[in-house]
Formats: sequence, C-alpha cells, structure tokens
Amino acid sequence: MTNNELKVLVKSNFTINATNFAEVADTKEATRKALIEFYGLKDLSSREIKANKGYVMALIEEVIDELLPEKLTSRIQEFAEVKQYARDAEVVFQIKGLGKRRAFLTIQKGQRGGVYKAARLDDMQMSLPTWTETVGVFITLEEILLGKYSLQELMSNILDGFVERLYVQVIEALQAAATAVPAANTATAAGVDKDELDKILRVIAAYGTPTIMGFHSVVSKINNVSLAIGSNSPNVPQSDLDEIKNKGFIGMYKGVNVVKLPNYIINEVTNADWMLSESQLFILPAGLKPVKVALKGDLTIKEVAHPTGSEEWNAHKMLGVGLLLKNNIGIYIDSDQVTAEA
Repeated sequence: MTNNELKVLVKSNFTINATNFAEVADTKEATRKALIEFYGLKDLSSREIKANKGYVMALIEEVIDELLPEKLTSRIQEFAEVKQYARDAEVVFQIKGLGKRRAFLTIQKGQRGGVYKAARLDDMQMSLPTWTETVGVFITLEEILLGKYSLQELMSNILDGFVERLYVQVIEALQAAATAVPAANTATAAGVDKDELDKILRVIAAYGTPTIMGFHSVVSKINNVSLAIGSNSPNVPQSDLDEIKNKGFIGMYKGVNVVKLPNYIINEVTNADWMLSESQLFILPAGLKPVKVALKGDLTIKEVAHPTGSEEWNAHKMLGVGLLLKNNIGIYIDSDQVTAEA
C-alpha cells in the first residue's frame, strides 16, 4: 500500500453511510490494520508506536486539513466564503464592484478574544487578521491502534471542534453588524412584528431575493397568519401547519425562505446556557456571502501529557473571520428574547 492509498482509506471514513453499521465497522478495522501494516507496528509495542507516532500524526494532520474547508463550507455555505491560505501568505479577499456608489464596511475582530468592530473599507482588497484556535481531544494513538477507538472518531472530534469554533466566530461577526448597518436595515420589537420585519425585507429585496436566517427561539415565532380571514379557522395555510408539526417553524414567510441556524449548549449540567444569543434574525440577499473565513497554514497536532498520566491531543489551526457590509444586510432583534437571555 502506498502513502496515497493509505490517505484515501483514511478519508473514506468520512464518506461511508453512518447508518450502515457493518460498513462502518469494516472501514474502521481496515484502517486500523492498514496503519499497523504500513508503519510496521505488528507487535504494537510502546517502542514501535513511539518511533512512528510522528508519521501517523502527519498523515492525520494532512487529511484533516483537506476535509476542514469542505465540512465548514457545508455548514455556512449560504452566507460565507471559505478560503485556504499558505502559512506565509497574506490573508486578502478581492472585493468586486467597488465604485462611487459603494458603501463598504468591514467587521473584524481586533485581537484574539476581542470584540468585532466596524471599519471603513477604501480598497479593492479586504485583509483579515488571523489567530490560532485550539481543539483538544482525549484519544491516544495507542487506543486507536488497539481498536478501542477509531481514527474516524478522533478526526471527527477535531473536525467538529473546529467547525463549531469557526461557526461561532461567523455568527458573532453577523451579530456585530447590528451596530453598523443603516437604520432602515434594522428593527427591534417584541416577538416578531410583521410590519417591522417587512420593512427590512423590502430594503434587502432591492439587493436580491432575501433569505431569513435565525435560531429556533425567534424563527419559531414567524408565521403567515392572515388577519383578513381571521374569522376563518384556521387562518393559517395548511402547509404552514404541517411544517410547524414536522420542523417546529415555517420554511417560507411571504415568499421568503426561512433557515434555522444551530446553537450549542455550553452547560450540560443545567442545560440552561447556550453558546450564542438567539435574539437576532439575519436577512441576506440570495447569493451574498458577506462573511469571509480564512484558514491559514497547516493544522498541527501536539501531544500534551497531564500530571495524572493521561494524554490530550491539541490540534492548532490559524484562522480569521470577517464580515463585508454593503448596506445589504438586515438585522431584526426580538426584544422579548433579549429579555429572556438577560
């Protein structure tokens, strides 16, 4: 088996049907055996594993680097552009359509752990600062080779960790737009005020067919109730009732697609704390990818030994996230949800 064939086998762990347990088990075992054979680990001794650990880790890093942009894009492709840059390259996005009518702003994080702020863009290029994100997992190479855990489980933990971290950065950049967009592009009201939401939709429709994106707490409040037929029962289209029964929210409001964004629980003891505020709806014209995501350099995995004797693998990747505004993003804020989260 060649190195390329081994890499193809490792990547195949992410293309199999997860519901086909026999296929999953076969691929897991085939990958484990291939690693043992390729790196000459027939005895699985600690000395053999230690001598070849660097080579195996380099292979894992390479595969994750190839999979990360694709997996991230599948999560945020409706509103974000993802690009990969070399470690020594300048992170620059080329901006089209800069002219005398343009009104471009960028929203970027000033420093790692800092807040996103708006700044005027007067160039044909949008530069992004980058920082290093880290994802840690408690699966060792020995456990993989012994069959206790699969390589796919390790790589899924790392990939999912980075996708989650990047997704959070993307949403925080969108949320920061509320303080930078024109007054006509934003509104605040209790619940979902249709008149206020419709005003924003009218503005964004001038730039393209709008799409409404938000979290369950607010998108579930959107409805197509018609007051003109209030004496009828029900005064909601049957298709909406079916969608609410099946999905918990309607997929279309007055001809505008509604997309529900995922959120994450960060306190699994009480299940009361969520990672992202859910009070905002984002209204974007179709085809617009205002969020720019940069993945820079190679992913690296470092082994960290704990005083207890356990080991943790820390995966590091340089990244940057920014938002390009051209008066074509709308933000609706549900004040009831703001109060609930306070």
